[in-house]
Amino acid sequence: MDLRPDQLDSRHRHIVDTCEPFVISYPANYDALDFAPMGFVIPEHRRYTATRLSSRDVIDGLHHLDRVTFGDQEMRMPRWVLFDCGEFPGMVFGFGRAARELPMAVREAYHVVDRDEAFVPLSMWVAIPCAEPDAWFGHNLSSANLVLKVKNALPGLATLTKVLGVGVTQAKRQYGATQWDSSSISLHLRLGPMEVLSAYTPAHTHPETLSYLIQVDDQTLAAAISPRKHSEDLSGDRIIEAGDSQAIRDLHDEIESGIRWQMVRAEKRADGPQRLHLVRLPA
Repeated sequence: MDLRPDQLDSRHRHIVDTCEPFVISYPANYDALDFAPMGFVIPEHRRYTATRLSSRDVIDGLHHLDRVTFGDQEMRMPRWVLFDCGEFPGMVFGFGRAARELPMAVREAYHVVDRDEAFVPLSMWVAIPCAEPDAWFGHNLSSANLVLKVKNALPGLATLTKVLGVGVTQAKRQYGATQWDSSSISLHLRLGPMEVLSAYTPAHTHPETLSYLIQVDDQTLAAAISPRKHSEDLSGDRIIEAGDSQAIRDLHDEIESGIRWQMVRAEKRADGPQRLHLVRLPA
């Protein structure tokens, strides 16, 4: 489903008007990718290959972005992880600008103070293909709004990056993992309900990580970046608070026993931990 810029909401229209989309992948993967997701063309000069030295600047920029986003969460990516897991076998999609178009504080954070023409990635969604047909695992999602600060922020940047990134992969099933207290859960839910595949995941650095599956629907993707219509928040059959370790373990035990649960809403609260609403799925 293609969209025109005037069919986007104002936040996302501003991003496509002021930033360029880019992708990084190995050329042998190109036939599996859509370089015009929802009609928004990724120009050829922004299709990078990680094995070429000419891509070094934009890849360095991804690591500066990753450091700002995840450096305090013990999840910063070594360079080899991004190459082995994303840039070569999968893809990285995002938006960026030339350094000359950015405030000096942002240029300092990206180490491009003296290079006006350097292309600076301001967001990225890293995705890895699964052996399962039409299935991709979302490895990393981040935006530079922490660096851009309020004055220069790009609201909706992470959402637009993930929606169009999923479009690039042409995925029908999108897997991922995130923490129960993550503010990004509400963003993921804009792409569709999330079936919880594990509630407690000690294989991860953070055991209270949930893994999930979203069944991708083109109309839902388009709605996530179009002007929003008011709708009532969904309530679930069950509510789990982030940080409630016993409830998380109980849910996980049920999932391992074969009971299926789907997350439908993330309720953020000023006076307490995030609440996650879930509904039980048919067996």
